[in-house]
Amino acid sequence: MFLFYRYYSTGGTRRIQYFSSISAVGFLIYLHILQLLIIIDKLNWFPMEESDTKLVKYGKMAFFFLPIFIIIALLVKEKDLRDAEYDEDKIRTGGRWLVVYIVFSFVLTFVLAAALAKKA
Repeated sequence: MFLFYRYYSTGGTRRIQYFSSISAVGFLIYLHILQLLIIIDKLNWFPMEESDTKLVKYGKMAFFFLPIFIIIALLVKEKDLRDAEYDEDKIRTGGRWLVVYIVFSFVLTFVLAAALAKKA
C-alpha cells in the first residue's frame, strides 16, 4: 500500500493519493476474487443482468466494492502511510516486484478467462 501511496503522491493524484491507493489495492483484491471465482466455477453468482441500465450496473459494482474499500480504510490509516519511511533500495525493489505482481495477476486472469471461454 505504501508503494501505491508514494506513486500517487505526485502529479494530478497528489490530493487524492490515499483514496487512489485504497482503490488500487481494492482492485487487486477483487481481481483475485474474480480469479478464484473462475477457478471454482462460480462466476455467475454476481447479480448482474444484461437488461440492467448502466447506472444500475455501476451501482451494483459500487455496492460490491464498498465493503473491501471500507475494510482497507479501517486497517490502513493515511497517517501511517504518510509517516512510513523505507530505504530507497527497498522501495525500488518493491516497486519492481509490484509491477511483476500486477502483470502476473492480469496474465493469470486472462488465461483463466480464456480457459473459461473455451470450456463454455
